[in-house]
Amino acid sequence: MKTKVVLLAGISLVFSGCGTTEVADPVVEKGLALNDPISVGSPEGNSADQYLKVAPDGTVFLSWTEDAGGPGGRNAFIATVNTEELGEPQQMNDQPGTVQTYGGDNRTKFILTPEGGIAAIWASMTPGKAGGKGAGGDMKVSYAVAGGSFQPAANLNDDGMAVNHAFGTIAASPNGKLYATWIDGRNRNFLGMSDPISPAESRQDIKMRDLTIPESTMRMGARPMRMYEHDNSQLMMASSEDGGQTWSENYPVTGMRVCSCCVPNIAFLDGGETVIVSYRLVTDEFLRDQVVVRSTDGGSTFSEPNYISEDGWIATFCPHAAASMTSDTRNRIHAAWFTGGRTAEEAGIYYTYSDDAGQTFAPRRLMARTPAHTVLHAEVRVDSDNRVWVAWENFVGDRPQIFLAYQDQGEGDWSESYQISAGTQNSILPMLAADGGDVYVAWTDKKGEDSQVTLRSATLIGD
Repeated sequence: MKTKVVLLAGISLVFSGCGTTEVADPVVEKGLALNDPISVGSPEGNSADQYLKVAPDGTVFLSWTEDAGGPGGRNAFIATVNTEELGEPQQMNDQPGTVQTYGGDNRTKFILTPEGGIAAIWASMTPGKAGGKGAGGDMKVSYAVAGGSFQPAANLNDDGMAVNHAFGTIAASPNGKLYATWIDGRNRNFLGMSDPISPAESRQDIKMRDLTIPESTMRMGARPMRMYEHDNSQLMMASSEDGGQTWSENYPVTGMRVCSCCVPNIAFLDGGETVIVSYRLVTDEFLRDQVVVRSTDGGSTFSEPNYISEDGWIATFCPHAAASMTSDTRNRIHAAWFTGGRTAEEAGIYYTYSDDAGQTFAPRRLMARTPAHTVLHAEVRVDSDNRVWVAWENFVGDRPQIFLAYQDQGEGDWSESYQISAGTQNSILPMLAADGGDVYVAWTDKKGEDSQVTLRSATLIGD
């Protein structure tokens, strides 16, 4: 039997009467009833890279990756979920061991179409190549019709170049059109190879920890690195009008100012006529703040970037931590993110919103102050009642843990912060889905090189 832990903001009992005591019905304030956590994937598979999405009919789907049995690449799986169990997993990639997942949010993403189909996108690698990282990977895309298997994956990038294509995302517009965008290196202009350098040497001056980098990567020996004219990348985009079966030619969304390891996100306003894309901008001075660009012609052309928040974070390294962004039915954009800030005291998880299609954003709100020495992550989602949910990482003692809070209708005070993870492992990279009645949070529990995806749901109860 599944058990629930009920966390309430308060319970009050009313006593009244003369000579007798009557107990009125308890007044139950709003709170979360937490279901038991569910372990995801094969126990030997080192599951990771969780992603959640709600289908138009309310069905919740979860994807993740597992070791493919050889060095390097992984396999991606997807299954339906509810508050008690997972459905039968289905493998998404037809070529085993070709899913690249290095770098935080470089995970497989998918979207559910109104017809019940699934379109998925992931970064690929050469089978058997150790390390899971390297130039030359393609963005792969596949689809499955309702109730069917995934078709053989195709290249989404159309340049045919041996450069990096990674950190992709896919989204479905309210009008049914699909959009995919990813970080693309085709225009960085390869110059040659550097002298050999090890990952540890390349990061020795970096003061912040990145919990998403595998320990084995930091132990790798020295090797030459690719050098480019442009230090950073750009966003490319493609669209599909047939549920992901065919895709348009690639076209640029941005210039060469995109942080090469922070995944973009896509949101829609005005029924899909306005397309908003978020990413982490990089300047010549290594300023890495979150911005959005806006299209008012259905994703054909995009504006110059506007800041989500001018945090002033200077970072000479790739932080592997993007802003999470979504929109609600009132055309409000919501964003949550981590920043190291201008000073150590400003490091934290923040939230903001925009009511004018991303042209301006409200002053950022601190959700949680975080240690200044570690890069952390946040996710924001809106349920069918326009309730805003934010999940994030923060430390409890010496371990990162997963926290959750909500705000009704995007107005008023936020709820208390609920710790969702157990506290016994390093819990990282939260992912959210909310269907109006329940909220689902998935994350990766890590211990050394071992990992396990954990899923936990919660039901909002009370007035």
